[in-house]
Amino acid sequence: MDRSASRAPKYPCLTQLMTRGTYYDVGYNVGLNFSRQIKLFFAESDNIQDRLLPFYDSRAGRDYYEESLRVSQDCFPQYVREVRGMADGAGIPFEHVFMANVSKEVYNVLFPKTEKNSADNATQESQNHQPKVDRRPGMPSEAASEQAGAASQTTPPFQENYGCSDVFLNRPDFQLVIHNEDCDPMIKPYGYLLSVEVEEDGEEGEGKVKEQFTSFTYPGFLPGCAWSYNVHGLTISINGLYPDHIVRESPSRIFVNRSLLRARDIQDAVRMAKNAPYGIAYGFCANISTREGKMAAVEVGPGKPESQVHVQDVPQQSDPDAPCHYYHFNSYKHLKEVSEIKGLLSSTRRGQRADELPPPRTQQEALTVMADTHDLLGPIFRTPRPTDLGETVNTALFDVTARQVLVYQGREDLLSDTPFAKLPMYQ
Repeated sequence: MDRSASRAPKYPCLTQLMTRGTYYDVGYNVGLNFSRQIKLFFAESDNIQDRLLPFYDSRAGRDYYEESLRVSQDCFPQYVREVRGMADGAGIPFEHVFMANVSKEVYNVLFPKTEKNSADNATQESQNHQPKVDRRPGMPSEAASEQAGAASQTTPPFQENYGCSDVFLNRPDFQLVIHNEDCDPMIKPYGYLLSVEVEEDGEEGEGKVKEQFTSFTYPGFLPGCAWSYNVHGLTISINGLYPDHIVRESPSRIFVNRSLLRARDIQDAVRMAKNAPYGIAYGFCANISTREGKMAAVEVGPGKPESQVHVQDVPQQSDPDAPCHYYHFNSYKHLKEVSEIKGLLSSTRRGQRADELPPPRTQQEALTVMADTHDLLGPIFRTPRPTDLGETVNTALFDVTARQVLVYQGREDLLSDTPFAKLPMYQ
């Protein structure tokens, strides 16, 4: 299929599906109803076509697929059923949909290593066969250097690191969390909003399992890796974090993100993030608020038998003249022992720019920060450019006090505080 851009909606636009059933049923209904979006996204995505699927076709990729499927079946069998339902409903091979749900680890650690090894092997092969680089006496040194240089040039390893931006405001008169959903620009036409109720018999001794949540979801991915809210009064927005390593034989970040949608409170979410005795392969930050007004940023790093976790509470500020905000982007602020990939330019510059701005104390001031484009290399409100491939495809404002979610799509909507959707939270 041609990867050229398909017809795009007239924005603002966000399609919603409401569904209820078992994990397989919910996945099947998502796949069936969004088959077109999922197929187009998979066919047009450079990441999937040029990186994920070629990696899957390699020996290392097949080994990682088998390893990840085995640990996911052991740790999260219900979510594997959900992925299988989605693949069946969409008419896409299960293996491809499953690989999308372990892609954070592939894009940022495994594929770059494979790419580097391939480039190193190609360079070594070139150096072992040097007839074109003539070093005989009388050969001009400039010509020899030029040929040798061309043979040694490699493409820098690829990392995904799209990431997102969050700001908390916590005052006695209002509490809110604002989340810029920054991701692959192709999520904008193909992403969707799911309102899900899951009910099925649990594993032996668990009794009936029930989940209810609403989640902005990437095409072909499990819900939970963007912004969500659930029946227990939690709001959860995810910042991707980018360690330079993964833990093998531990479940993918996306599967752990999915599990948080069941959490009843912050402590429950922390327990799920630790995920003992399996831990997690990669990293993220979950920005959480509760119905009772508690707020925290939960940083998670790769680890086994449980994940590395730091809980940063965001306390209420009663002094009207004191800062009442907290920012989080796509770098570790608290788990400093986690070694990160190099080149997190956008996250660094977004954080620096936010700190340069006056501390936000109102909803409009916070929205203005999230709409800022002053830094041309790494703006807070993102549009694709050579230094930053991500795009702010939408913004969710969780009004914890009023119990509603405001959804914006576009910078002007943020500056004018004009949401195109107002969604009630679960009461």
